[in-house]
Order: sequence, then structure tokens, then C-alpha cells
Amino acid sequence: MTHRSGVTSLNLCFMRSHRLIGVVLAAALLGAAAPAARADDSGGTPTPSATGGVTYGASVGRGPRPIASVFRLSSSSVRVGAASPRLSFRVRQSGVRTVAARVVVRATSRKAHTVVIDLGQVRVGRTLTHALPSSITKRVGVYDVRLSVVDPAGQTLQRTAKAAGRTVLRVRAKAVVKPSPVTTPDPIVKPTPTPAGQTPTGTSSSSTRFPVAGAHTFGGPDARFGAGRVGHTHQGQDVPGAQGTPIVAPMAGTVTATDYQAAAAGEYVVMHGADGHDFFFAHCVRHSTVVAEGDAVRPGSRLCDLGQTGDAEGPHLHFEVWVDGWRSSKSSHPVDPLPFLKAWEAADPKW
Repeated sequence: MTHRSGVTSLNLCFMRSHRLIGVVLAAALLGAAAPAARADDSGGTPTPSATGGVTYGASVGRGPRPIASVFRLSSSSVRVGAASPRLSFRVRQSGVRTVAARVVVRATSRKAHTVVIDLGQVRVGRTLTHALPSSITKRVGVYDVRLSVVDPAGQTLQRTAKAAGRTVLRVRAKAVVKPSPVTTPDPIVKPTPTPAGQTPTGTSSSSTRFPVAGAHTFGGPDARFGAGRVGHTHQGQDVPGAQGTPIVAPMAGTVTATDYQAAAAGEYVVMHGADGHDFFFAHCVRHSTVVAEGDAVRPGSRLCDLGQTGDAEGPHLHFEVWVDGWRSSKSSHPVDPLPFLKAWEAADPKW
């Protein structure tokens, strides 16, 4: 019995020593792991690196990343020396109040010119506006403008097709301003009456037509050639008629000009007649002219429609007859159209 009790005591001591060794080893292992656990449980956040990313080895948050829901320039193309465009942007991210932001403007040419605009902490969900530095518009080139963002968890901007957070600015050379040509006003041409006894040529029924192809009159004294006007005298004959009545060529000839003067003749046509005179038809309905410079016309060919465009009171044709061309030289001058009109009216089968 004494021998067995000694053996039993020895076994118990051996087992207790093994348990103590196990406790010591476990404590050592726990002590070695403790620093790592404290680092994970410290509640700190990774520090963004200078490049706008996250430092190597730092944990990256797994929440939604920031997105540039708005990113645009007030103008995508400016001239050298012009005011710099303004940049508007808005960052969107759930559960975050502010993010660190900066704008990088980099030239795409070989001689890269880069400007970094540090915006600091900006509020999420608000549209912010900043003017780009004036130095950017001093050089011609194409510039890549992009937003860089880092949230408190170290997450960078998520770029998508609809929210890329980048755009392009083009700085163009200054426009060459050409000096305006010096123009002199047309001299006031005094009308000269048709010489006594002169008969308009080409007045047969086959070679002429009355220029107003519809009901008409010759108006009163104020419609006559030579009637007084403010600053000048009337250089033609007015032929009142219904709005839209066709205006036709009185004889064969060639159209030499068509144009529009909002404050004077309105829409007009000029033609050179086969008899050597130039004829001027004014106040036509806007956009009613159906001929162009260089067109050959026959007697009765439609030119435009009777109207009252320009400086006109009531629908009528303002008709002029010119000798030596229509305002083509110093010798050009108008003559009284009424004898021509009456001769054409008498020869026109319609009348």
C-alpha cells in the first residue's frame, strides 16, 4: 500500500507540471497576439497617401464609394487670355458628411503643364463651384480636368460612364480681328425727268408686259417720280395693288441683283432690260423672290410678289427706271418711270 501511494503521488505531480507548462505556453501565445488585436480594435481609419489613394497595408472600407454626380465646366472651350471657366461639382456618398477633394488640370501635350487645386474637406451632397486658375488660359492646348476624392475610410472616387468625374477643356488661340472695310455712303442721286418726246422702246404686245399682273392704280401726287421725301426725292413711281399680286418682268432681260433692306426698299429685284435700261422692283413680299442674279427672264416672267416690306405704307410696287446701269457709276441716274408704265399698260393684252 505504501508503494502504491508513492506512485500515485508521483503521477499527480507529473500531471500538474504538464498543466502548468500548458498554461504558460497559452499565456505566451496570447501575449504575442495581443498587439495585433489592439491595432484592429483601435477604431482608427486608414490615412490617404499623397497620391489620393490609401497607404499600403491599410484596411479599405467596404461601404459605397464616393461618386461625382455633377462635374461640368461653364465653358469647355475658351480663347487665350479669356476669363477662366468655372467648375461645378457635387460628390454623392451614403453615410459620409465630408470628403477630401482636389482638382487636377493637366495638359495633354508633350510639354505637360499641370495645376493642382486643393479643395480640402468638402460637403457631400452639395453642388460647389470654383473658378479655375487664370494661368490655365494663358497657353493654347487641350487640358484634362479631373476630380480626386478620398473619403474618411480611404476609399477613392468611383468613376462610371455617367459619372466619370472628368472633362476636357480646350484653350484656343486668340481670334484674328480683321479691320472693318471703310465704306462711303452712296451719293444721293437726283432723279432726272424723261426727255420730252422720248418714247420707251419695246412696247409691242409681244415684247412687253405691265409689271403688276393684277388690279392696280398709279396712286396720288405723293406716288409720283420726284415727290418730296425726308432727306431726298422720290426716285420711282409707286403702283398700289393687292398684297401678293405677282410682279413680272416688263420685257426680256437679265436679273442683276436680289436683296433685302429692312429699313428701306425691303425685298427687291433689279434687272437689266433688253432696251438698255435697268429696272428696280421694291417692297416685295418677304421671301417671295423666285429669281436669282444671272437668271434670264422673258416678258411676263414672275420675279416676286407685291408687298410692303421695308419702309412702305400699304402694299405697292415701288418701280424705278435707270439709265447707264442701276447705281453702277457716276453717270447712273433714274428717270421718270410713268411713261414706261403707261406704254406697257397700253400694249399689254391683259389691259
